Amino acid sequence: MPKHKEFERISDAGLVNVVDEKAVGAVPLHYCHGKWYGPNRDGGFSSYKDTQAGSFLGQFGFNRTQKNDMGNSPAEVAMLWLMQNRAVNYAGPLAGYPVGQHESGNQRILVTEALRLIKIGQGTWPTIQTLVESLLADETHDQCTVFYIWLAASLRHLYHRMDWPGELPFAHCPALALFGEFQSGKSALIDLVLSPLFGGRKADPLAFLKEGKFNKDLFPAALLVMDDKGASSNLDERRQRGDAMKSLIWNEFQRMEGKGVDALMVSPFWRLVFAGNFEDSSLNICPALNDSMRDKIILLKCVRADGLPADESEKIVWVKKLREELPAFVAFLLAFKPTKRDKKKLDKRSRVLNFWHPDIAAALLEKQPECKAIEIIDILDIAPWDGTGTEFYTTIRDSDKGGLYERLFSGPDKCGRMLTELSKTMPARVEKRMLDGISHYQINRKQK
Repeated sequence: MPKHKEFERISDAGLVNVVDEKAVGAVPLHYCHGKWYGPNRDGGFSSYKDTQAGSFLGQFGFNRTQKNDMGNSPAEVAMLWLMQNRAVNYAGPLAGYPVGQHESGNQRILVTEALRLIKIGQGTWPTIQTLVESLLADETHDQCTVFYIWLAASLRHLYHRMDWPGELPFAHCPALALFGEFQSGKSALIDLVLSPLFGGRKADPLAFLKEGKFNKDLFPAALLVMDDKGASSNLDERRQRGDAMKSLIWNEFQRMEGKGVDALMVSPFWRLVFAGNFEDSSLNICPALNDSMRDKIILLKCVRADGLPADESEKIVWVKKLREELPAFVAFLLAFKPTKRDKKKLDKRSRVLNFWHPDIAAALLEKQPECKAIEIIDILDIAPWDGTGTEFYTTIRDSDKGGLYERLFSGPDKCGRMLTELSKTMPARVEKRMLDGISHYQINRKQK
């Protein structure tokens, strides 16, 4: 019998051939950036060194000592084949995927640890219901329905996605903002209800929203939470945060970037929540508002919830009740269906109710100088008006005889930016169009 020739062991493309590809393929080893990943006792994958991967192959019956005429043992040949055929671009936890190998954004990934979703159970959930419905109680607005629809749609998509990874279309979903009294129960709702519902992991995207890089720590978590410790009174920063937030929740594929590794595009499951007190400094955690944000963020006003524990001993009992009721709450949410009346109001893309509580929206808009500008425009009786930012600056100076508003309208460029923001925040009052490459604005009268 003639000996095997070199090209039979190595393909023209430089790929290693093995005698029993099925046997090698049955070995649950994956390779990523110099590390091996094999199964662990928790149902996920752990990283292995080369020597450990070799020992693992030995346990699968691949000889580690007998060398062929090229100096490689069957285990070493199998390792070469696995490096070429089981290499992945990313290995680690990724929210929205079960453990195993997947394709995401044309990238081969290995999810090493899955979210720990709560199993559906039977029973009632009175403690959770009291927390939610008293926290969001409002005589005029049915905030509870807004919340339940948002949470039910989010959770249903997450559970289905874990069952059928890569098969469901991307689900747009606005961020949820909770603003209200100090120690009203907002943190309890997030930490003890939302966080476990979304798999037990949460992350803070503030640094990424500000700097736009090194966001790898966000991808294991399904729930992204920002609280008022990241509040900024800088309006430009809040506007930039709004633009970054839109990309974070509205784009299916996200650029994962860690220090010292190549960036790649993957599709995580994320839901974003803001939380803060209903006061000026805390409200600054929220992005600046404009008309394009109507379907990007839900604003809910919170009051102090009923039944909150008064001391540590009560807290232990209360937290235990919340945890025990979660399986029944999951069952409620997965079966939840909006009423026919609410279905007609659902956003066409996100299938949730877009809602801004007027008190929260008004408090946020008051922080934006363009909203003060429209008040001054009405005081000076300038509308209807049409022209450029420079012409508006001249009109304001001519109308403001006492120089009362000089600081707000301090130059043509600032006036142009203000009118541009007004065209987004109040498109019925200010319209923007381009003429010969120059921005023109039409200011309409306030409707009586």
